[in-house]
Amino acid sequence: MSVLAPDHAGVRDRWLTALAELVPVPPGYRNESIDRIGALDILRCDDAMLTDLVEHGLPSAGGELFDRYDLFNLALYSGTGKSAPETGIRYALRWMGREPDTWFAEREWNLSVELFCPRPDGCRPGPTWSAARPEPEAFGGQTLRLDTAPAGQADRFALTAEIVTRGERRELCSDQLREIVGEYTTGSHRWVRLPVELQARPELVLPHGVAPCISVSLDLAAKCRAAGFDARTRRGWILGMLDLAHAWLEVVDTDGQVKVIDPVFALLADHADAAHPQFRQACAGSRFNRLLPSCNAADEPLFRHHCGGEGLTPATRTTVRSARSGRCAEGS
Repeated sequence: MSVLAPDHAGVRDRWLTALAELVPVPPGYRNESIDRIGALDILRCDDAMLTDLVEHGLPSAGGELFDRYDLFNLALYSGTGKSAPETGIRYALRWMGREPDTWFAEREWNLSVELFCPRPDGCRPGPTWSAARPEPEAFGGQTLRLDTAPAGQADRFALTAEIVTRGERRELCSDQLREIVGEYTTGSHRWVRLPVELQARPELVLPHGVAPCISVSLDLAAKCRAAGFDARTRRGWILGMLDLAHAWLEVVDTDGQVKVIDPVFALLADHADAAHPQFRQACAGSRFNRLLPSCNAADEPLFRHHCGGEGLTPATRTTVRSARSGRCAEGS
């Protein structure tokens, strides 16, 4: 019988604890398309550890194909500090530790989104594309240029924009709104990534103690409206994040101002190296210059593609560059 070295045993325990706490993507929403090589690239563990995880219940198709969201969420809470989600998010969230004034100052960005038909056998006849329009004006920003055009081939589409974003520090006035939001700011929910179609069913997601942005926004909007507040959800992008798509709540406070309520941003701060002490409070009311609103509600897709008479969610490649500091983030 072999005896695990203390360090190795500790790492294994962390992986198995993360697996025990994993909320797997349920049947009907799963897409087991990541092979073992891809899984190892996300988890950054050795092959023996991956086999161990499968033997302890990591959902898979025969131990060879895995769901991307399961792998991401497992790695994010593995505590190894080495997985791709942990290192990527830690790097992307470094701005949360900077001085508060930098969260609201005017910033200029170049945004490029390419959409691709997701069919492995190629795009079918009659392709059409739709993209949510970026609306930085909703947060006091400006669209300098916006172009949409075929990217040279029928099976893809491109959107490019030059935009200015602005933030504004605001605080909630209503004690009732603070109480509604407190379920997520003081509770035990934790942020995870899940398929958009599943997130749009908060009744299937939130009881498990996980809090993806679309589910939280829809839940909070319903509770705010039930309490008599004018509220709407909004879909958009986080500029400078590796996972760009986001959703949040906008509600009219008792002072007549629209406040942005984004408890998921506060949950994300748990994954930053050292978020500023004021950051979590700012997530209850303030507009950040890292948020780019679209015209869509939280449960409306940012991009759609039709071909062969069927509606599909296109694959995307998104690049965001700060006009002042060069390349800022790229994700897909």
